Amino acid sequence: MKRIDFKHVRGSVHPSVILGAALALASCADTPPAISSRVAEHNGRPTIFINDHAEYPMVYALTDVPGGRWSWEELPQHNIKSFWHQGVRLFQIDLFLDHLWHEDGRFDITPARRQIQGILEVCPEAAVFFRFHVTAPRWWMHRHPEEWVKYADTDYVPEDTIAFPRIIESDNFPVSRVSMASLPWREQATEKLKEFLRELSDTDEGRALAGIQVANGVYGEWHNWGFYWHEPDVSEPMSRVFRSWLRRKYATDDALRAAWGNASVSLATAAVPGMEQRSTGSRIFRDPKRERQAIDYYTCAHELVADNILHFARVVKESWPRPIITGTFYGYYFSAFGRQASGGHLELHRLLRSEHLDYLSGPQAYGPEAIKLGEPYRSRSLITSVRLNGKLWLDEMDVEPQTPILRDTKHDLRLQNSIADVRRNVFFSFTKGMGLWFYDFGVSGVDLDGFQYNWRGSKGNWDHPGLLADIARAKRLMEERMGQAYRTGADVLFVFDTESFYHTASLRGSDPVSNVLIDHNTLNAFKSGVVFDPIHIKDLELIDLSPYRVVVFGNTYLLNDRQREYIRSRVATDGRTIVWFYAPGYLDGSGRDVDQVSALTGIQLSEVTLPAAPEILLALPDGPAVRYRVGTERFSPLFAVVDLDATVVGSYAGTRLAAVARKVLKDHIAWYVSLPNTGIEPMRHILRTSGAHVYANDGEIVYAGSGVISVHTGTGGRHAVTLRSGRRLDFELPEGASTLVIDAETGTHLLPQDPVRRGGGH
Repeated sequence: MKRIDFKHVRGSVHPSVILGAALALASCADTPPAISSRVAEHNGRPTIFINDHAEYPMVYALTDVPGGRWSWEELPQHNIKSFWHQGVRLFQIDLFLDHLWHEDGRFDITPARRQIQGILEVCPEAAVFFRFHVTAPRWWMHRHPEEWVKYADTDYVPEDTIAFPRIIESDNFPVSRVSMASLPWREQATEKLKEFLRELSDTDEGRALAGIQVANGVYGEWHNWGFYWHEPDVSEPMSRVFRSWLRRKYATDDALRAAWGNASVSLATAAVPGMEQRSTGSRIFRDPKRERQAIDYYTCAHELVADNILHFARVVKESWPRPIITGTFYGYYFSAFGRQASGGHLELHRLLRSEHLDYLSGPQAYGPEAIKLGEPYRSRSLITSVRLNGKLWLDEMDVEPQTPILRDTKHDLRLQNSIADVRRNVFFSFTKGMGLWFYDFGVSGVDLDGFQYNWRGSKGNWDHPGLLADIARAKRLMEERMGQAYRTGADVLFVFDTESFYHTASLRGSDPVSNVLIDHNTLNAFKSGVVFDPIHIKDLELIDLSPYRVVVFGNTYLLNDRQREYIRSRVATDGRTIVWFYAPGYLDGSGRDVDQVSALTGIQLSEVTLPAAPEILLALPDGPAVRYRVGTERFSPLFAVVDLDATVVGSYAGTRLAAVARKVLKDHIAWYVSLPNTGIEPMRHILRTSGAHVYANDGEIVYAGSGVISVHTGTGGRHAVTLRSGRRLDFELPEGASTLVIDAETGTHLLPQDPVRRGGGH
């Protein structure tokens, strides 16, 4: 297809008219075949197929920020071309309804065509993905204030309109936005999405479209508006949706009154809970007999978000004339700021089990300790569950490496650090059998991480020949290894839940336990030198348990009878070590019972009360005493070990109450830890004495899978890794950070380790 140079379009004629006339005259002799795309399993990995060719899912993506969002402009196009030359064929660009649907009623897809053409001008065989924001355009929002979200805890604040702000700049503040529950928005956005797909499918540019990622909510990531600090959504649209949801669940007023313990409520008048009803005081768990209103509301709100995603994904699937990939931001679990109930992604399996969605995605975890060199890069999601359900996960890598300029006196060190940074990140995704995209804020001049040269805004985040060359080498290695069957390198399994968050304290800062169980326990596992897989409790029956010597249960507070029996009969067997934290199985959906925890863990427990914030005193056999606390205030419930057959290694400080204990049972070993620690113990001690393979002992971060071991360290000097065979490999590394990529069986280096030089490469 002959390309139209939009850069030279001038005058009063609308670009869409010029484009249509030019395309009518253009020869189609050089037009590549129209793309058909899908995600399917390939040697045990969910994989992107473009016209039946398996592509390793490595994507380059422009930002949505003004200055870097249009593919046809010189700096974005330069970086697109640079990645194309490294073998990257998949590209993503943002597009908003604001760009297409105008207040005068006009709907013009020219910006979409230009976006695709800007890529094809330098990458003629590219496969293009749109992150398509179905968010209501600003003009539509201002016309329909009756459809706005209404925050439960605050009024609106003014949105900054100074200069040229990005469309999603203020999403996480309590600004005016259209409620997720708005039916008029959903109906009209649906019609416009169909119109977009219909019109684009009739163009030559549409032949290059491989996928649509549907986006809405905070930053397009399907969080409730303003969720980070504030509580959603008491608007009239949400009230209508909530009452409809209650009618489907309870059917009669009597059933609703019995469930809520409220004789005056009715299906016609039931209200979204306010702040008082959402508070649990100092309690971690909701009483389902008194607080069902809040449990129901959060469940309804999360189901609404998931249903919106699936609705728009289905529209894409059914409206495009060829097979097309659909995706979304969803499945965030780690690094969720303690805001899971208010704006997280709790209906994971609603999406995983849908035929209308092919991939989930999310930015890398930002904390704790996840970005700096020497720290463990990790995905936001329960990535093993995503793979087990046949969906692809794409990590968004939006944190810039410290890519140097030539005149930097530390050029070689910074380049070495940048290569180590990118290798660490991409090989995490690869060893989990998943993919990634590079999300480039640099092309817009945005410096998120405080690393800035005075020519910022004239290069992308990865725009250095040495770094790009290493990305190309990594991609070639990954493509080669795609031909082998996927195998995990983990022998530790972490088990988590999402539904439990409907039953726990939801207001900001009100649950001091759950996020330590989730974020810090896994951080401490990374620091312990083991490799682990994270999974949702609903997928425990799907996974082959044979590789796993240790199973750690996180926030699995809510369990049904089937799950309890499966854990007892199939998981807590074969000599494994089972690690229980806080209150596993304490909830069954209708009540709370410490005896259920004792029966599940095999360790007798008792509920206790302390006069102050609980503090744990550890007396581990292989190290000094450790004291730690979770939170600074009293909370309940708390549990103590009262089992005479258990070996106590930790107690509540100032008491004789046992808080951490180990017990040898008939066919497994059980640990009970009453409260998790942000520090590394007792997690490191448990993992290193449990039979899990310890790859590294000195703080190195290790990933393993697909026959590859990646070893990352932020410091030079002497380092070692022990293969599963028992063979020890010793390395003398230069100053700065390094990421070694070695064969899991032979220990052979798979990527070069030569020192980097100012000339740009290895």
